[in-house]
Amino acid sequence: MIDDCSFILTTVGLLIRELLLDDWQAMQRISGHTSVAPTLATVTSPWVEDEVKTWSVRSLFRGRPGFRAAIVLSEVGVIGSLGLDKAPGPENKSCAYFIDPAYWGQGYATEATWCFLNTFGPRFDLSEIGANHFEDNPASGAVLRKTGFKQSGSGMAKSQARLEPAPVTLYRLNLEELKA
Repeated sequence: MIDDCSFILTTVGLLIRELLLDDWQAMQRISGHTSVAPTLATVTSPWVEDEVKTWSVRSLFRGRPGFRAAIVLSEVGVIGSLGLDKAPGPENKSCAYFIDPAYWGQGYATEATWCFLNTFGPRFDLSEIGANHFEDNPASGAVLRKTGFKQSGSGMAKSQARLEPAPVTLYRLNLEELKA
C-alpha cells in the first residue's frame, strides 16, 4: 500500500515502511554506530539528537524521491533504513541504505533494497538509479550487485565520520534492463 504520505511494503522476512519521527532513536543508535557512520556521508559518531531529528524531518515520505524508509524485522523492530535521494541533475536519483551491525550478513539489506527499488522505481517512472559505497565497505558493493547494480566508475567522497575523503566505487542500476 502506497499513498502520498505513507507506505508499507512487505517481503518474506521484513516490513519496509515510511520513516516516522518516532524512529529517531533507532536511527541514532544504528547509523551513529562506529561501524556504520563511516560508511555514510552525513552521519557522525556519535550522532547527536538534534541532528538525527533534523535528518528525520527531512527524510519523511512526501510522495516523491528524497525520502527514507525504516527496515523492520517483526520480532525485533527497526534494524535499518534505506532511501531514495535526489541527486544533482534532472534524472539523477540515488539509493542508500544501512543495517544494524547485529544483522549484517543475513541478507536483509539485499531483500529490502530489491523490494524497495522494484516498488519505487516504477512508481516514480525512474529509468536509472545511482549508488556508491566506500571501498573499505565491500559488503555494500555485494548488496548493490545482487540487486542488479553495475559498477560504473570510482571516485572520492566525504563522510562526516571520517577525517579525510576516501575512495568510493560508483554504481548504476538501469531499471529498463530489469524489466526486460
